Amino acid sequence: LLALPFFFTSCEKDKIEGPSLNDLYGELTILESLNIVGDSADFSNNQSMYFTASFSKQVDWKIKIEGLNSGSVKIISGKSNTINQSNSTWDGSSTEIPFFIAEDCDVQLTFEMHDDTTNNQLHIQSPKLYNDENTVLIIDFENGFNPNFTGYFNSGAWGPFIQNNPNPNPLTTGGSGQGTKYLEQHGTVDWDWLIGYVDYSTELWQDVYANGENLINDPSKVYFNIMIKGDSTISIVTGGPNTLFKLEFHEDENGDGYYDSNTEDMYSYEFLVDWNGWRMVSICYNDADKLLLATIGGDAVRNPSKISNVRTLLLANPDSGPAKADLDFLIWSFGSPILN
Repeated sequence: LLALPFFFTSCEKDKIEGPSLNDLYGELTILESLNIVGDSADFSNNQSMYFTASFSKQVDWKIKIEGLNSGSVKIISGKSNTINQSNSTWDGSSTEIPFFIAEDCDVQLTFEMHDDTTNNQLHIQSPKLYNDENTVLIIDFENGFNPNFTGYFNSGAWGPFIQNNPNPNPLTTGGSGQGTKYLEQHGTVDWDWLIGYVDYSTELWQDVYANGENLINDPSKVYFNIMIKGDSTISIVTGGPNTLFKLEFHEDENGDGYYDSNTEDMYSYEFLVDWNGWRMVSICYNDADKLLLATIGGDAVRNPSKISNVRTLLLANPDSGPAKADLDFLIWSFGSPILN
């Protein structure tokens, strides 16, 4: 009998396994309201901000930041009883495009399975610059459309070229995916699948021209990113989305400055633009399920550093009616998509 207390004492567990009863069934009390540390950050200079709050229990929480002018959205989420620098640091990036601009933003903190909500506001002094050492920018249209790019748009379509002639005013100001300007492309062509195309030659890419940059040659680490604005144009034949978009990547494997479809590789990716508003489309150059080898004249090896041209094509069934796909911010990124 004298040994029993020692027996029970030795059987006691040092710590509780699994969630506490308070975390499971306790009432949620906000001990510290949502605060912002680093408000009015200059994201263009790599500044950041973070949030603080504390609660009476472990809980799934979500912070939603929404630009009042841009409409951009950033979501930060976690599960804890505190929000601090380690789990809520924000560098100005977006979860949903358009990108943020210099603007005021609404901030809302919500909780899963609880109705409690906390609101705040913050200010962005300068937005994040996505063009850095891990990217190669093709064009963002902020300085206009490069007249040295080539292409063709059929009669009745609107784009940077009208029947192979440069369009002096192909850009639209306001409501862009990034910055202030974007490229408008739309039309109806009832005799051909092609609405129009643009060739973005490597030697004219903005970063290559300005800084002499180039792509790394590991296809698993190279991502092509492009903002596309759709309006869910509907086919009068199928009743489904009518706008078809295609990307082509031409490789100059022998280095002569010219892509030859008989002897060199070209990879392509085709998809429906079946959404409204801006969306970022990103594709890894190594994604064989999407990016298909379209010509077999070369070595069938993906060599991003040998890409000599990116072609964007706007397409539609000639019997189906109009198509529309506006463009903004064509950029390569290394290691991950732009919106990671």
